[in-house]
Amino acid sequence: MQRFAIIVFLAGVFAAPAVAQTPDYIRAKPDAVRAAFGPDVAGTIFSDAYTPLRRDLIGKSARRIPTFECPDPPPMALARIIPFPVKPGVVSWVEQFIVDCRPHAQRNFFIVIDRGQPRMVELLPGTTAADPLLQRDTFAGSSAAIAGARPKGCDRQWVVDTRLVAPRRDHEPWSERWSYDLCGTRAEVEMTFTPSPRGGTTWNAKLVK
Repeated sequence: MQRFAIIVFLAGVFAAPAVAQTPDYIRAKPDAVRAAFGPDVAGTIFSDAYTPLRRDLIGKSARRIPTFECPDPPPMALARIIPFPVKPGVVSWVEQFIVDCRPHAQRNFFIVIDRGQPRMVELLPGTTAADPLLQRDTFAGSSAAIAGARPKGCDRQWVVDTRLVAPRRDHEPWSERWSYDLCGTRAEVEMTFTPSPRGGTTWNAKLVK
């Protein structure tokens, strides 16, 4: 009961949803989703239609990513839903969850509805401001940068958290720290992102020593 109270408190930071029949765990605001996809699609997103899939993915994420102690199943709050169209005719968005683990965790997923079928892909955990495409383009560089900190004989690595170094401002460069678990050893990569006035973002990955 105490752990459930904690997650309800965290979720209370977000305004209560205004959509009828919205499950209690969804605390995101529906305005941007309605504007992007219309009321019918928004109504489905803010309903119980994807609840089993969401709970399954959160449970798998909680068990898979090391350094967090999570109950099973872990209480969750869907804090933000961000439209992220990738191609015409396909509905896609990002979901950000607060999960009641020790320490508290943010988990992020990219959802695509193609031909009526949902497909959810886990993104980097934490509060990174990099969108799904930028995460895809920079992950290999980040992994290469962390290689110098990997202990001898370690054959696995996990990104366990991401965070902004300072608040991000639109169209300005920003920096993040991406934390890795390397067979029990913790190390960080500093990611620097520079938006281009002509579109796109350049980046640099550096091991924090």
